[in-house]
Amino acid sequence: MTQDLFVKVKEVEGFDHRPEWYRPLAFGKNIYMNMTYLLPGVEFVMGSAREKEEELLERVVYTMSGVIEVTHGEETVVLEPHTVFVVPLAPGLPFVVKNNAKETAGFIVAMSPPPHPEHPVYTRAELIDIYVTNKRIPKSPTEMEEMIQRGK
Repeated sequence: MTQDLFVKVKEVEGFDHRPEWYRPLAFGKNIYMNMTYLLPGVEFVMGSAREKEEELLERVVYTMSGVIEVTHGEETVVLEPHTVFVVPLAPGLPFVVKNNAKETAGFIVAMSPPPHPEHPVYTRAELIDIYVTNKRIPKSPTEMEEMIQRGK
């Protein structure tokens, strides 16, 4: 297994995961971590349908910048910079993440095990190949910084 052991976030390509953007930071056999960005007014449901039905991932969300709301079932928490939310292991309940602020929100998501065990990805290069094959072109680190700044 080859992976990047040292990563500078601002030097990593970005991917449009529709509607959020993210930079993959760490790949491992038992863990995965990325930096996720939500533009102002954007929301998404964290996790896949498969995950909600049969695949349980432990997740931690650490907010770096901006403010996000995370709703799990009937409970909503507001995450300001430098706050952490441990996503409960509960199949079937959605985790809605919203950015109601006027600036781009940036947060780290770490999960164990890595998502999609049927298609393991151990390097950023492998992930780039998947996106390019599906005609979804990654943004360069410079393009990512420009997108983040436009949302402020």
